[in-house]
Amino acid sequence: MSHFFIRVWQSLDVEDLKRHLLIVGDLTADCAACRHLGIEYQGTRQCPGCGTPFKYITARTSGASGVSGKGRGAAVKRIKDRCPDLTFVDYEDYKEITGKQQARDFFGS
Repeated sequence: MSHFFIRVWQSLDVEDLKRHLLIVGDLTADCAACRHLGIEYQGTRQCPGCGTPFKYITARTSGASGVSGKGRGAAVKRIKDRCPDLTFVDYEDYKEITGKQQARDFFGS
């Protein structure tokens, strides 16, 4: 049986996502909850700064969210191989939703 990575949309609590998200950069990652930087994300289960357990992971690099086709799949596979128990979330979706939420909170509507 062949396995491939494919986007599947599901409803998530944005506050839960923000509290338990590990954001992967080029070399290391950071915690979305406390912004702790420089986390070695392979095998990481919780933030060394605030102790938050991670449930979700995303990648801010263009290789995972801004590239179509094989490039994106390869980046997601590499991250999922390192952290198979975390749910991969599209970074562009995360930024769009949290940006809208921040604007709504700022303007009070």
